[in-house]
Amino acid sequence: MNGNLFLRTSAVFLCCGIGIGLYMGATHDFVQAPTHAHMNLVGGVWMFLAGLFYNAHPQVSKRLTTIHYALAVLGLIFFIPGIYGAQIQAPWFEPVVGIGSVLTAAQILMFTVLIFLATGKKTGVAE
Repeated sequence: MNGNLFLRTSAVFLCCGIGIGLYMGATHDFVQAPTHAHMNLVGGVWMFLAGLFYNAHPQVSKRLTTIHYALAVLGLIFFIPGIYGAQIQAPWFEPVVGIGSVLTAAQILMFTVLIFLATGKKTGVAE
């Protein structure tokens, strides 16, 4: 896997985040501003940067890149609805946002390690 899947997925999340923003602006109901912001930042910007990084560093293990992608997408699948649920005070939001938060933190930590491995003195991450 190269970074293109991250880039494409980030564009989808960014479009969804912008859609939430447009809806909020049209209805003058900004309750979901945290959902909008997290979708744009974590789903749009963060995944886009990961895609650029992986395309610039093709030596990073494809297996580890795939694991990072899976963690990122799964994290967002739970994190974004969890934030939405928190904003509407849904009774189910705590475990959902909790799972999403842990998965999102795990993917960010994994990405941080991969950055250090790929950009250190001895570049390259084992296949």
